[in-house]
Amino acid sequence: MMSKSLVQLHWDYFLLMEKDLIEISETLELDKANFAAFGPRILQLILAAGSELDVALKSFASIVAPESSANMSERPNMSDFKTMIAENALEQFATATVKILRSDILLSPWACISEHPDKSISWWDAYNKVKHKRTSNYSKATFEVGLNLVAALFIVDAYLAEASLEPVSGFTQIIDWDHHRRMPQLEEYYATIL
Repeated sequence: MMSKSLVQLHWDYFLLMEKDLIEISETLELDKANFAAFGPRILQLILAAGSELDVALKSFASIVAPESSANMSERPNMSDFKTMIAENALEQFATATVKILRSDILLSPWACISEHPDKSISWWDAYNKVKHKRTSNYSKATFEVGLNLVAALFIVDAYLAEASLEPVSGFTQIIDWDHHRRMPQLEEYYATIL
């Protein structure tokens, strides 16, 4: 029996979340005018994407920064992850732009790391508020937060695959790169095969 790699497991789970987003888009148009929309399906997507993003960031840290607090800490937080990204992949994460196909939505969820390194990430804050105090923060579980979490996860999973030099199986349906830069590991890889 062949087991899946860590990278493929992350990618497969991302593709399932993308299917959830597709189902939401069957009743809610993929449009900036709907960014403030909220509801139970969007909340479900936010909670799943936020939880998976936390796990994916831990996996990413183990590959690109094994000595970082994001990898060594028993309970790393977003501050640890932001520091790890800033020290090891800032150019890649800060400039990565994700396109939501079938719309004009472009998202750069990690750009804030270079623009405002000391500030918290708004979509992550909203996820945490909804996760810990759902009743009083239900209206913060917006479509925009969900889209940014899914886009942030796409970037982490794609760069996890690149940093691991491991191809993944399965294609996205409505999420793709608009712009991204290769991980430094790929430059080393391409230099050895050319």
